[in-house]
Amino acid sequence: MRYKLGDLIDIEKFRKLMEEFYRITKIPHGLLDTEGNILSCIGWQDICKKFYREYGESALRYKESDLKTWTGSYVGGKFYIYKCKNGLMEAVVPIIVEDKYMGSLCLGQFLFEKPDIEFFRKQAEKLEYNQESYIEAISLIPVLTMEKVEAAMTYFSRLADMLSNMGLNQLKNKEVDNLLIKANEKLEERVAERTEKLAIANKRLKRYIRKRKLIELRLKRSEERYRKLVEIMPDAIIVYNKQKIIFTNPAFAKLVGIDNHEELIGRSLFDFVYPKDRRKVIECIKDIVKGKKIPLVEHRLIGVDGKIADTEATGTLFPYGGKNAILAVGRDISKRKNVERMQKKIEEEKRFLNEAREYEKLKTEFFANLSHEFRTPLNLIYSTIQLFEQDLKNRVAVEDRYYMNKRIKVLKQNAHRILRLCNNLLDITKIDAGYFELELENINIVNVIENITISVARYVERKNIKVIFDTDIEELIIAIDVNIVERIMLNLLSNAVKFTKQGGKVVVKLSNTENDVYISVKDTGIGIPEDKIKIIFDRFRQVNKSIRRNHEGSGIGLSLVKLLMDLHNGEIQVKSKYGTGSEFILKFPRERIDNDERISNFSRPLELIENNTKAIEVEFSDIYGLDK
Repeated sequence: MRYKLGDLIDIEKFRKLMEEFYRITKIPHGLLDTEGNILSCIGWQDICKKFYREYGESALRYKESDLKTWTGSYVGGKFYIYKCKNGLMEAVVPIIVEDKYMGSLCLGQFLFEKPDIEFFRKQAEKLEYNQESYIEAISLIPVLTMEKVEAAMTYFSRLADMLSNMGLNQLKNKEVDNLLIKANEKLEERVAERTEKLAIANKRLKRYIRKRKLIELRLKRSEERYRKLVEIMPDAIIVYNKQKIIFTNPAFAKLVGIDNHEELIGRSLFDFVYPKDRRKVIECIKDIVKGKKIPLVEHRLIGVDGKIADTEATGTLFPYGGKNAILAVGRDISKRKNVERMQKKIEEEKRFLNEAREYEKLKTEFFANLSHEFRTPLNLIYSTIQLFEQDLKNRVAVEDRYYMNKRIKVLKQNAHRILRLCNNLLDITKIDAGYFELELENINIVNVIENITISVARYVERKNIKVIFDTDIEELIIAIDVNIVERIMLNLLSNAVKFTKQGGKVVVKLSNTENDVYISVKDTGIGIPEDKIKIIFDRFRQVNKSIRRNHEGSGIGLSLVKLLMDLHNGEIQVKSKYGTGSEFILKFPRERIDNDERISNFSRPLELIENNTKAIEVEFSDIYGLDK
């Protein structure tokens, strides 16, 4: 609380006391608060009332003196004496209460010696005072000794301390009394309020106790009903904490082959979880502890008799016996799983049966087609031999070379067809049996593909089909079996020419990446239907099965190409749009064999390309019209 000087001192009593002191000492005084207000003054001289406080410049000096009195008097010591600008002496006693400056007790004005009349006469002239009246007022100012002033100031200081302390004690006592009265009133109000609340709380407590007893009774009955319900439920129920079983029902006990479910209390849950499924159960427990919702999870239980039961279960956090536990509910799905396994087995057998039927159908079609493939060239060979016999009977001149060459070509082409078919069958049989081995060598594949393409281009000139080789690579050495790559390329080029009409085009393009080499064979032929692209590499399959065709085929050429690419650790892909053309893409790995000194460019002069003619004639033997 902030006190003022007027609150601490009885001003009227203090004034009467000072009047008595003035009559004894004739020393004037004044009492000022911290804001400069004059609370009491006794014996002030005319010099102050009639001159200094009434005129301009001296009034300003007087105010400055008052300001010094009530703002600086508390600095240092019990009191201090100073001389104002008007030439008079004043003494100031600071009033300190609880280390706080509360005001000042001022003594003055006075002089320590007789006044210098000449000084004050000049001062009156300067300040335009009436000199006679001013000098008379100066003469009335008391002249005191320092000892008398100090004694008076000491007296006033002690008196001020005593009065302020007494007043402070009285105020504090009043404050304490007031605080006690207010505290007592509040205490009585709070006691009354608390008494009322306590009465209400007692009524509520009685109602709560009655309600709780009723709830406990209902809960006990409900618990008994739920316990009976849990015990008769067909689904298994188990409560466990840290994998230790703390409750279970008979259904779970029955699952694990125990008659009395109470015997399970305290045992580990994992005593009954199938070892291979424990990891799954642990992950489910972690999710439950994290508060996640767990769907039905299938796992197996193993009983004390070793029998395994398929189950599905779910779980959640559950308070039990004042502890957080896990409640799991599951059911035996062994019958359902057995049915599913049987259905799966039946479906598997149906699939095997359908695959076997389809395979048998393919084999039947293949052998029928194979018979046709053998019969057609054999019939042509037999017919040509008959023509030769007829000519001999009719003694046709041997010099008729045109007919002779034509019939020899028929014999040769159909012999090639039979040879090609036998080669393909033998190679597939070797690959299936694991006896087929590649003869790899590091070789310039650019020259290999270019030479094969040029050879085929010259061979199919009669059909008016352009075969073009395109690449930006001059040399690229990789490990391949040259003869096998030649067979692969001739097979793809044979198919491209076979299904491309006159005036069409076949483009062979070679490119590479950091790890692979790509060879594309793209034609402008009839293309492949979208539903046939997936089976194009299946054995015994043919896209065109019609009887009237301008070419023949067994349906094993592309399947053999795929097998040969697999042996090279390569791949083959097909892109086609029916009616537009097809593109077959070969991918070879950019690899070399170690310790192989047979690095060949496989570069053949153009005049020696005819050495490939026999291989081309064999691969192209099922295309009619190339010899016309």
